[in-house]
Amino acid sequence: MPRQIFDLSGRVALVTGSTMGLGVATARVLAEHGAHVVISSRKQDACDAVAAGFRDQGLSAEGRACNIGDGAAIEAMYQHLAAQHGRLDILVNNAVLSPWRTILDTDPGLLKKALEVNVGGYWQMSVGAVQLMRQAAMGKASGGSIVNISSTAARHATPMLALYSTFKASLDGMTRAFALEFGQFGVRVNTVLPGLFDTTLADAFGDEGKQRAIAQTPLGRLGEPREIGYAVLYLASDAGAYVTGTSLVIDGGRTVSIG
Repeated sequence: MPRQIFDLSGRVALVTGSTMGLGVATARVLAEHGAHVVISSRKQDACDAVAAGFRDQGLSAEGRACNIGDGAAIEAMYQHLAAQHGRLDILVNNAVLSPWRTILDTDPGLLKKALEVNVGGYWQMSVGAVQLMRQAAMGKASGGSIVNISSTAARHATPMLALYSTFKASLDGMTRAFALEFGQFGVRVNTVLPGLFDTTLADAFGDEGKQRAIAQTPLGRLGEPREIGYAVLYLASDAGAYVTGTSLVIDGGRTVSIG
């Protein structure tokens, strides 16, 4: 029973932004626990390469490009899923546009583009997912699961990441609203808020910035990308069957430390 509750065999999972960083680590964890994973990012060749690597390791995966800032691309993704699989059990909204610049250097065009990806994209991806999930979710213990990848930057503003912080903060309200409205369909919606993890985003802070963050973290290290995958696994599996509308902070305790 302890192992079976995390078993995702027979389920289809779509992870956006899953050719690198937290996305690919999360996709791998889901695949290792039995899910067929759709690897997705903007470039088809990158998706194909990651999916092929998964398959070489005996995991079930396919690559499918999708720019979540493009409504037509989102529609095409769900048409593919409906035709190819007839279902979607897990959506992980992870793709993000995160420009590294000051507020005064953020022009209106970039603001609009970031809004289309970081809010509109997550919204439209979730709506499309529910339309597939509600057909398969009724009567199942865990139903469909949508997990939005946010950031602790949503609660603690970070210099040079004003756009990122602003739109990540909006996911809390989106998650609650979707959880409330779609619970009737057996679909659960939750948010994971990572702290600073050992990814290319952390590299933007430089060695000094990373060491300062580590010093502020009670567990004394950066997070390992797979650890976000394990959090998503909990929320997507039968283990999280009674969890919806919540936000889970995964940051080694740094939020506790900095207040």
